Amino acid sequence: MDKFNFKILMIIISIIEFIVCGTIYVFADNAYIFVIENLLVACCLSGTFTTITPLFNKIFGDLGAEMYGLTGFFIGLASFAGPILTKLLINEDSDYLIIYSIGGGFCVVKFIALLFFDENKPYVFKPRRITLSPPDEMGGITTNRPTEVDE
Repeated sequence: MDKFNFKILMIIISIIEFIVCGTIYVFADNAYIFVIENLLVACCLSGTFTTITPLFNKIFGDLGAEMYGLTGFFIGLASFAGPILTKLLINEDSDYLIIYSIGGGFCVVKFIALLFFDENKPYVFKPRRITLSPPDEMGGITTNRPTEVDE
């Protein structure tokens, strides 16, 4: 992040991911190229996770670590949803081309979003910490009330 612009780095990663999504189906029969393309995807994912952490701290300030944790939650959720969707979308009449097409579509969406992203522009959304209210005197359930963020 200190040496490269985040936007340029993520655009390069998006292009690599898109190329892999477009060619992995074609080279699936060649074990060597298939392994190389999977290693490229792993490198792109690790590059994304490495560069996003300081960016979240820059955008969200003190809540950057919490926002990164929320991102990790959705990555875990996608790990469960991916195999389920694959099982639902793949049958005897279809193959994995639809899965690679969906992945390529997400790469295009990420690329377009990056074209409009500016890491130096102040972010409009300012998240607020939400804490649980203590139980009332009767031990009943109370509603959650947001508290103001320490400024």
